[in-house]
Amino acid sequence: MGYNPRGMAQITRALLLSCFCLWCGTIPAIALQAPTPALPPPEPAVDVATLQAAAGRGDARAEFELALYYGRDAATDAQSVEWLKKSAEHGFADAQHTLALLYLAGGRGVTVDAALAAEWWQKAAAQGVAQSQYALAQLYDAGVGLTQDSAKAVEWWRKAADQGNAFAQNMLGKSYFEGKGVEQDGAVAIALWRKAAAQGHAPAMLNIGIAYSTGRGVERDDAEAVNWLRQAAEAGNLTAMNNLGAALASGTGTPEAPAEAVSWWRKSAERGDPRGQHLLALALFHGDGAERDVIESYKWLYISVLLTSGQNQVFYINVRDSVGTNMTSEQLVEAQKRAREWAEAFRR
Repeated sequence: MGYNPRGMAQITRALLLSCFCLWCGTIPAIALQAPTPALPPPEPAVDVATLQAAAGRGDARAEFELALYYGRDAATDAQSVEWLKKSAEHGFADAQHTLALLYLAGGRGVTVDAALAAEWWQKAAAQGVAQSQYALAQLYDAGVGLTQDSAKAVEWWRKAADQGNAFAQNMLGKSYFEGKGVEQDGAVAIALWRKAAAQGHAPAMLNIGIAYSTGRGVERDDAEAVNWLRQAAEAGNLTAMNNLGAALASGTGTPEAPAEAVSWWRKSAERGDPRGQHLLALALFHGDGAERDVIESYKWLYISVLLTSGQNQVFYINVRDSVGTNMTSEQLVEAQKRAREWAEAFRR
């Protein structure tokens, strides 16, 4: 089977954010810091004896519910996983999906095994679980736990998209937009993104905005691009915040509004996006849309270096050092102090 170690962390992050975690009953955003999904507080009405009796008879649903019950306490993680595996082996789709997510992320005494994650998602996907179909497509697309296969990814995204899964609609649209695993068709891509956007899916809103700004799949319309970028930014998409800020700063598709541009870049920067930090730093250095402040400018550039690697980091280092040539040693010390304090607080 194919294995892509570079894609492992990225695919884990994406799936933890997008797959409905049946174990905890919500999207486990906390998994960005700790891969083991958090569980809800105990429900006093749980009849454990009845569950144990049914699970002992091989009732797959009871086995799954017993796994959830034991999963509320770290001291009984082993029992939780044991019952989860039994439920999955007895064909309960919810258990199969949850076990796959656990194998991908690790935790609760389970060792990361992308191939096993793919195996369990295949079983759940075959039973029509849309989140599992989406997850399986993601693995095929990235070549994690499976041999990379763009056509297979499209096949499973389509199944999930047909069930209304917004994440799958967005990714299937991306495939049509790029012609990856399917014949390129910008109009189909836009239609799929609109379906996802109607469900509040911010990445799809961003993609529609980019399409309008470039004229790919639709006639170019800068004002409409700004409309979609604003929707995506208001929904919390960091790339949209950065792009909307750029449109406002340049007056593309909207009247120039440098102060509003800075406000969007600041929101992106505060949420840890290096590009937003870079754009905010440049605005502060030049005094565009905000009072000129070289210390704050250098601070944000210093932070962007801490949060990046490779060629991106080299780029931000060069910009930071260029700004630094205009500062006194005292200003540099203060900027670095502020940056370290911000980074420490952000990591908490």
